Amino acid sequence: MLDEIRTFVVLAESGSLQRAAERLCLTPSAVTRQIQRLEAALKTPLLDRRVKPGRITREGRAVLDGGRHMLRIMDDLKATGSKDAEPSGIFSIGLSHALAQPSLVASIQRLTSRFTRLQPVLSTGLRQQLIEQVRTGELDVALAFLSAADTPPGDVASSVLATERLVLVRARGPQPRARRSSKSTDRDLDARWVLNPPGCFIRQSLEARLRERGSPFEVAAAINNIDMQVSLVASGIGLGLIPARFLASHPKRRQLERLTRSGISIEASIVFMQAGHLGRLEPAATFLQEELRDHFAERAIR
Repeated sequence: MLDEIRTFVVLAESGSLQRAAERLCLTPSAVTRQIQRLEAALKTPLLDRRVKPGRITREGRAVLDGGRHMLRIMDDLKATGSKDAEPSGIFSIGLSHALAQPSLVASIQRLTSRFTRLQPVLSTGLRQQLIEQVRTGELDVALAFLSAADTPPGDVASSVLATERLVLVRARGPQPRARRSSKSTDRDLDARWVLNPPGCFIRQSLEARLRERGSPFEVAAAINNIDMQVSLVASGIGLGLIPARFLASHPKRRQLERLTRSGISIEASIVFMQAGHLGRLEPAATFLQEELRDHFAERAIR
């Protein structure tokens, strides 16, 4: 049954029958037969085949979590008697969109230099998505922006690496005004905004504070790309809310000015999370955590 479980995990991670077959060096029909055998052995449907491609069922999610855990244990057992038991294979790393910055590449390079058989796979997501993916084992580790009210679930090991201050910025020069009427006494904030899409706690925090002040909340751009956000703000399309560390080294920073008198202050924690039962990948997770801690300490904004 172990081969069938591995096939199911690869199918879930690949997202399609064809890609799973390519990764496993099997034909699509062979992948299908292995999934069917696993369903028959467990006496439960793992895929909802009423849609194309088939979606993993609720029962399938539970099997997927347990299957990943089982495969990791088996890999660790195989490595126990080997002279080369260092971390190897795929190492899934998740990043909050605002933290997916070029400056992190050096830390990833040092990780792969230290563990030459490791294959990092990076992806981005919203904080709740990352928390859930770490909790279920879909991600091995994640680096996320969390608010003070956010608490990772108890089955997710987490550590705060640094705190980050979000600063309000605008382009130097005249600003476009918001189209909606405003009761705010702070006209500097009566403009459109360049922010992340809905679901981002930073955006939600800003909107709540603006509503409290009677300022309009009108979005000019909703983009999960912090570099493009800075460029759009510098072009004068609207105001932005940018992590201070990122802004301090951005080439367009001199085209921007901070709104220091707004009275709006938003902070976030940069949190490293890792899944349970990492097995042989544990040293890689520890190494990356310390790399990232040093990375943010070196870039502290005073």
